[in-house]
Amino acid sequence: MDITRLFLIEDHRMVADVLTSSLAAVPWIRVVGTRATSDPTLRSALITQQPDVVTVELESLTDVRERIRTWREAAPTARFVALTASRDRDLAVCAAYAGIDTWIPKESSLEDLLDRVRGARAGHAWYPPELLAVLFDRLRRDGATPHRPASSTLDVLSEREREVLVAMVDGDRSDQIAARLQLSRNTVRTHTRNLFRKLKVHSGLEVVKIARAAGIEPQVEAPLWKGETP
Repeated sequence: MDITRLFLIEDHRMVADVLTSSLAAVPWIRVVGTRATSDPTLRSALITQQPDVVTVELESLTDVRERIRTWREAAPTARFVALTASRDRDLAVCAAYAGIDTWIPKESSLEDLLDRVRGARAGHAWYPPELLAVLFDRLRRDGATPHRPASSTLDVLSEREREVLVAMVDGDRSDQIAARLQLSRNTVRTHTRNLFRKLKVHSGLEVVKIARAAGIEPQVEAPLWKGETP
């Protein structure tokens, strides 16, 4: 029998214990580790165990893309699955961009959870229908795909920073970006400064050139950048 090695990244100890106990009776699955998202031994445990499937509770993560990227580097052959109580649509989009192909609500039955884990191991993807429509709409608007090469210059950016970057490529000023993303202007300035710092540049023009080189094209007819420097 082909055993699926499952690793649980879960911040609620009781949930991890109950799930581990329930899965112990399933002959084709073996829980090879559980860790909280903040556990300093998490990455080393993934490297040691090399699981087939990793479930992740996303709600406590402040930078989903960066954390998932780090964990995927530690277990490069694993399929990463969201096992979460969240119904946040923006979080679902962020998860898809991070390379999470399957989203399992925590209220799912054990049978459904096993079906999703089995599907993930086989390379299948699944999101709840109410999230899938939002995900497809965002991907169409961004003109992007969920998976980007791990070596991309832009991998250091958070999902919100990427959204600000896309708006900059479109030529939006700070006030327009704030309105577009429903943020305050101060928050936009903070994200823009973070873009400059992470990409090691000193002007909006340089930022946009890097973005264009990485494959982000303007969705509207616009100059390279007409916004102000933060």
